[in-house]
Amino acid sequence: MAVKSIQYSDQNNNHYSITQTSLIYSPVTPEESSSGVYSGGDPAEVQLTKDEFNTILSLSEKIMKASEGNEMKREMLTSVLVISEEGKSRRAILKRSEARSALEELLQKVKQ
Repeated sequence: MAVKSIQYSDQNNNHYSITQTSLIYSPVTPEESSSGVYSGGDPAEVQLTKDEFNTILSLSEKIMKASEGNEMKREMLTSVLVISEEGKSRRAILKRSEARSALEELLQKVKQ
């Protein structure tokens, strides 16, 4: 089954939408933030190489597998990962972990 997209919302609710060809970053604005002052920075849209997408997908799949069966409500300091494929989506709520940090670092690096 071909993966169509990956959606990731970090602990601050900044959103990444990833397809095989692009990454779109939609940051939280101060008006949207719970503090009223936090800003996720500037929006960004970048083209992805096949290797960049495959690296993001591989790490996302690893995180998804490790999170299977950990159903919970979203709490503060958690993030959300959704992998959508033809006809279905898998969703995980992620607590802090080395893998989550690695994914966030990778997404930050790719969006610059």
